[in-house]
Amino acid sequence: MHLKKLESVGFKSFAEKIHVDFVPGVTAVVGPNGSGKSNVTDAIRWVLGEQSAKSLRGTKMEDIIFQGSDTRKPLNMAEVTLTLDNRSGTLPLDYNEISVTRRVYRSGESEFYINKESCRLKDIVDLFLDSGLGREAFSIISQGKVEEILSSKAEERRVIFEEAAGVLKYKQRKKKAEFKLVETEENLNRVEDILHEINQQREPLLEQATVAKDYLAKKKALMTVEKSVLHTEIDRMLTEWRAQLAKIDQLKDHVIQAQLELDQKEQKNDDIHAQLDHIDEEVQSFQTSLLEVTETLEKQSGEQKLLLERERHAQASLDKIVEDKEKNEQALTDERKRRQSLETTYSTMLESVQDLKIKIAHMKEKLAVSVDDLDRQLADKKSDYIELLNEEARLKHARDSYEKDYHNLSNKELDFKAQVNDKKSLCAELNDELKELTQETAALGETLERQNKDVSALKSKLDEESARLQDMYDKRRHAERQIDQLESKKDMLEELKESFQGFYQGVKAVLKARDKNALTGIHGAVIELIDIPRDYQMAMESAMSAQSQHVIVSDEKAAREAIQYLKTHNQGRATFYPLTTIKPRVLPHVYKERLQHEPGFIAVASDVIHTSEPYRPVLQYLLGQTLIAKTLKDANSIATAVDRKFRVVTLDGDLVNPGGSMTGGAMKRQQSSLFSRETELKQVTEKLHAFVTRTDAYMDSIKAKEKAYQALKEELQSLEETMSEQKAHFNALEDVRKAKVLELKHQEESYHYNERLLQTFNDDQNQLKNKQEQSEEKLTKTKAQLDALKEAIDQLEEEKEHHEAYKKQYDQQWQQLKIDYAEQMKALEYQLEKLTAVKAREQELLETVQQLTDAYDLHKDEDKHQAAKQALAQTLKTLEEEKQTLLQTIQQKREQRLNLQTTLETKEAELKTERHQLTAKKEEQNRLEVKANRLDVELENRLNYLQETYEMSFERLQQETDKTETLAEDQMKVKLLKRDIDELGVVNLGAIDEYDRINERFEFLTNQEQDLLEAKETLYDVIFEMDTEMEKRFDETFSQIKSAFSEVFQQLFGGGHAELKLTNPDDLLETGVEIKAQPPGKKAQQLALLSGGERALTAIALLFSILRVRPVPFCVLDEVEAALDEANVERFSRYLKDYSQETQFIVITHRKGTMEGADVLYGVTMQESGVSRFVSVKLEETAAILNEA
Repeated sequence: MHLKKLESVGFKSFAEKIHVDFVPGVTAVVGPNGSGKSNVTDAIRWVLGEQSAKSLRGTKMEDIIFQGSDTRKPLNMAEVTLTLDNRSGTLPLDYNEISVTRRVYRSGESEFYINKESCRLKDIVDLFLDSGLGREAFSIISQGKVEEILSSKAEERRVIFEEAAGVLKYKQRKKKAEFKLVETEENLNRVEDILHEINQQREPLLEQATVAKDYLAKKKALMTVEKSVLHTEIDRMLTEWRAQLAKIDQLKDHVIQAQLELDQKEQKNDDIHAQLDHIDEEVQSFQTSLLEVTETLEKQSGEQKLLLERERHAQASLDKIVEDKEKNEQALTDERKRRQSLETTYSTMLESVQDLKIKIAHMKEKLAVSVDDLDRQLADKKSDYIELLNEEARLKHARDSYEKDYHNLSNKELDFKAQVNDKKSLCAELNDELKELTQETAALGETLERQNKDVSALKSKLDEESARLQDMYDKRRHAERQIDQLESKKDMLEELKESFQGFYQGVKAVLKARDKNALTGIHGAVIELIDIPRDYQMAMESAMSAQSQHVIVSDEKAAREAIQYLKTHNQGRATFYPLTTIKPRVLPHVYKERLQHEPGFIAVASDVIHTSEPYRPVLQYLLGQTLIAKTLKDANSIATAVDRKFRVVTLDGDLVNPGGSMTGGAMKRQQSSLFSRETELKQVTEKLHAFVTRTDAYMDSIKAKEKAYQALKEELQSLEETMSEQKAHFNALEDVRKAKVLELKHQEESYHYNERLLQTFNDDQNQLKNKQEQSEEKLTKTKAQLDALKEAIDQLEEEKEHHEAYKKQYDQQWQQLKIDYAEQMKALEYQLEKLTAVKAREQELLETVQQLTDAYDLHKDEDKHQAAKQALAQTLKTLEEEKQTLLQTIQQKREQRLNLQTTLETKEAELKTERHQLTAKKEEQNRLEVKANRLDVELENRLNYLQETYEMSFERLQQETDKTETLAEDQMKVKLLKRDIDELGVVNLGAIDEYDRINERFEFLTNQEQDLLEAKETLYDVIFEMDTEMEKRFDETFSQIKSAFSEVFQQLFGGGHAELKLTNPDDLLETGVEIKAQPPGKKAQQLALLSGGERALTAIALLFSILRVRPVPFCVLDEVEAALDEANVERFSRYLKDYSQETQFIVITHRKGTMEGADVLYGVTMQESGVSRFVSVKLEETAAILNEA
């Protein structure tokens, strides 16, 4: 087998497709540093299955895709194809020629092909395994491998020999075994911990189970005796209760008759009470009227006395009132006149003060503003005057400068006129040449434009096809990944199923014996023969637990044979269900009716699990009395409804056991338990079939699209080649045209520049002339402004002097005004105080006059006073008569009430006697009812106790149980039995089943512990075997390499001696390797003490020695001889040539001696930055041609 060719596109610097043919012998790839020749090595390494981006001199796998250059865009894909001659049959495929292709996209997706058939990377790696081209082979040797030999320590250098010996896979296996050993030990520790914990549970559970059995026995005895006692007690209570009811009914009739008579008499008394209440209300009303009349009479008498007193005093004070009224009215008139005078004076003084205040403020403002304003105006004028003086000097200087520039421009204008005429003629000639070139390139450009549109359309179509193809690739890859995952999962599930993984040891042994026909009549484990819907799997896993692994057999004989088989082979224990003897368990009808009203009840477990009809009795035996509830709360309610006699399981796997105990919490579920394995296997198989069908459809679609894509690609390539030729011609013409355009542009720009410059001269001359005239005008204006400013400054200074004198005069006036203002304010305040006092006096006189007027008016109404006095006397007489009438009526009503009260007291005495008699009868009735109720309660308690405890009615008890003749003795027995049961304390009835379950788990884990111990020993054996094999292989390979190294060293050096030594021969797994060499004419010494060239050649000798021991079909040497001098390079080249008869060599080099020894020479160049190209020459053919010539 040898390497035939390498094809690549988009790999690293190979932007374009390369095709490298290899021949048997030596093929050299040469080129300057940085040209990309080592990328050939990376391409071969990558296509052979390398997965490390670092080994390919990158950081991530996308780095191997062409990254683009100054003129090229980055590519989105890299592809390498390696073709090998397989006529020798080295590779395990029935093809004479095998091509391996690897493709990677910038998105990260990868594709792999063998002979253009899609495959996996693992398939490529497996193809080259044991062919000498695998990872551990020395098919690719780089300069780094030489450096590794030279720079490594003795212990690190052994890795090279391990690779040659092929022990790395054994090291990996050893690591896996060691990892599994750690896992096994951890599992063993966990099992031991669990066993310890379970063992701690077993002993208490055994005690609890014993107590529970004792409890059940006493409970049974209690039930027998207590039923007879209950029968007798209930019968006696029932007889006595009925007698009490008869007495109560008779007494009740007497009580009712007495109560009716008492009610009638009480009604008559109530009527008398009503009459008394009415009389009391009338008397109260008359007394209220009498009180009102009395109060009115007293009030009118007081008014009469007051009128008489006023009449005596009225005449004496009338004359005095008239005199005082006239005096006060005159004084009021005088005060009003005085107030009006004071108000007028106050208003006048207030206006005068306000005027003074305004004058003071105005004068103060005028004095402050005027001086500041004059100073500011004077400063501004002086500043403007100085600026104008500076402007006058600047204008004079500008005028002189403009005159000088004007004369200079006139001289330059004459020179530029001649240059402008010359440029004009040259531009006309170039313009004619450019017109001809433009017409020719325009015609060719139109052709290229049409072709470019065609190419764009094809590329667009190609991109669309590529996108569709890529989409199909993605879908196919996704489907293949799913298939791989599903196949792995299916294999795992089938393996678990075939190996009965998860079954107890005894069950597993029976099932395996069945499959080997060692046992007959074995139908299978329960879990194998039932179908549990997904919704109920967790519930059934909790409910059935170990019972799911019990074995169904045909009859008792098959069960006995299986048990004997387990005993004979010491394979553990198992539980068997003979179909001929197993009896189904059914839920009683009464409980089924109760459960219909429970909202959380789902079903009886045996009704929702599917199985074949022959196994239905087993299913009913296991689950016929197991109830399924939605939640734990529902389960508690259901357990109560069925009197806690049956097991209830929730959908989450929580349990309410018979008797009331509860089991629950979180369950650690394995990924594929026995309960879900079969369902999962069916689902995986269905999914796998769907994905396989989908993948086949994808492949058909991909083939069709690839064919269409290739046709478009070939059409595009043909069009691009034609277009490329025409474009080259167009570019040549365009280059000439552009050169002419540039030259014309340059000349025109020069012409226009000179023309503009000439015009600029004229414009500048005109501007200078204008500026000169403007400067003269401005100069004249500035002089006039200076004169005007000078005059204004003189006027302001005179005005300032005048204003300062005026200010002094104003200051004196302002001070006098302030003094006048203060005096007038004081007088104003005094006048205000006087005015306020006058107003107060006026108000007092006004009030006095009003009082005197009211008194005078009162004395004037004497006639009215006499009439009021007569009316008041008449009113007093009427009121006195009304008072006497009311007193007589009240006395009559009081006598009537006294008579009724006497009658009522007599009747109340009679009623009191009758009430005492009725109360005595009612108390007797209540006593009898209490006794009857007590009997009723006791009877109800007995009946309830009978129903709750034994689920029996009294009628059924009468039918099934006899009354006891020794009631007292049996009652004592019941009491003693109950005391014994109470002394047992809290009894865990579930302990019996729980102990059986725990004990079974204990036995299972004990078996598992034994399995783990055996697995541990097996792993120790595997590790020992790996160590032995590695030592053996390392020793054999080292001896062979050591012998070969001595020979190869002498051949390369032309003599001398070299030796390989182990640093620790007693420990072949850890020993290092030392290299001692003795070149011709020198003494033996360590590798580190040799010269650089000698060290490198020694390392190469070692590599060739390894190749002799572990030959490869072809070998890539990447600049391994870079450190050798010319003489050693020639030796290296001769040895390579000799050895090439056995192995094909591809040498990456830049050494002349190596090139001369090559059969085919490929040159790698980088004419375009970042893009590598190949050039090939067969040296033998070239030499022959030269000899013939």
